[in-house]
Amino acid sequence: MIGLLFYIGKTRIKEIDKVVLGYEFPHDSIFALIIRVPSYASGFMWKWSARRSGLEGKIEQFDSRFRWPFIATMVLSIIEMTLVVVAYILMNYFDL
Repeated sequence: MIGLLFYIGKTRIKEIDKVVLGYEFPHDSIFALIIRVPSYASGFMWKWSARRSGLEGKIEQFDSRFRWPFIATMVLSIIEMTLVVVAYILMNYFDL
């Protein structure tokens, strides 16, 4: 997931920022990417999320080749958080 985040930060995030915000985000740190990528990924994955966050009319111009790193990062982060919770439960309640 971190590798995909760096890939998105170097190649794709500036393009989508220009369309959505109208300018490039001035501080492109890993922490800024951690905040912005899930919001764009949820807009790419679900129409209701795009409508809710105001991205509905702006993100239709991006094709599936542009969207896949955002969606893959979101899916991997959901899987990672699920595994962390399962590991915590196994360690604390089942002494494994």
